[in-house]
Amino acid sequence: MEEKIKAKINYSKKYKLFGDYKVQLKKELADLKVIYTDMDGTLLNDRGCLIKDVNGKHFIDCIRLFEKSEKLGWDIVLVSGRNKLQLKYNSQLMGVTNYIPELGCELVHNLGEKVYVTFDSSNYKYDVVRGGKDLVDIIELLKANFPGKIDSRIEWSMERTFNALFLGEINTVKANEILTKNGYGGLSLVDNGFSKLMRLNLDVEHLRIYNLVPKGVDKSSAIKLDKEIRKFQKNNCIALGDSAEDLKMAKEVHAFFLMKDIIERDSDILESLKNYDNVFITGQSMNRGWAEVMEYLVR
Repeated sequence: MEEKIKAKINYSKKYKLFGDYKVQLKKELADLKVIYTDMDGTLLNDRGCLIKDVNGKHFIDCIRLFEKSEKLGWDIVLVSGRNKLQLKYNSQLMGVTNYIPELGCELVHNLGEKVYVTFDSSNYKYDVVRGGKDLVDIIELLKANFPGKIDSRIEWSMERTFNALFLGEINTVKANEILTKNGYGGLSLVDNGFSKLMRLNLDVEHLRIYNLVPKGVDKSSAIKLDKEIRKFQKNNCIALGDSAEDLKMAKEVHAFFLMKDIIERDSDILESLKNYDNVFITGQSMNRGWAEVMEYLVR
């Protein structure tokens, strides 16, 4: 399978496999301080599990690598579409203290001691959390335009501050055109990758996670702010992820590592890769891909 991916990548001569660059990257990352990592489909499998791989086999290497990273003084920062309450529990379970909730809307330090909003929220006028009217209207709007293809439930967004959660499989370009046409131009529905976290009665081939976020906000917004606050440079930072939305983190870090299975399931991401020269594709999938990268870097 890796050869198949490599052939596809070499076709354009612009895409890079981690295995071909790992020696060089280890030298370049001699001053590594922070690892920004997506969760579902990256640090976790697509069912949200840390200790099993994509095939359901037990796999605990990531846990061991947390210990090794801590001994090296590296800070692992969870970056997710999950809300900050969820990420606080996740962080406590994993023994980390800093995290980025709601796809970059917020930055949290020391398990909530400091919470930063990453964008100018003074003119943010949408009520899309805790059963807000705009959320109710947008759910109805998208379900009417994509019947059987997308869903959201009020309880999914009850503990959120700015971001609402949707699941399904739709054309996000068309969805955002519909939002703009109906007075929601300050919001954007973004694709945060594949998921098997839930089983929904939808007519879709591959269930995806979508987040409704303030327009212009993404995971890189929070990384940029975190770097400014903690005085990190690009060469102090790496990121790992598994979606086109995660790729946006690449502009704020020295190297971004993309889990290989996204290419197998979403060939369109190859076009997005042309926008970056610091993206490296793992040889393994999901949390095994995460461990592949970290195992080499901690040696």
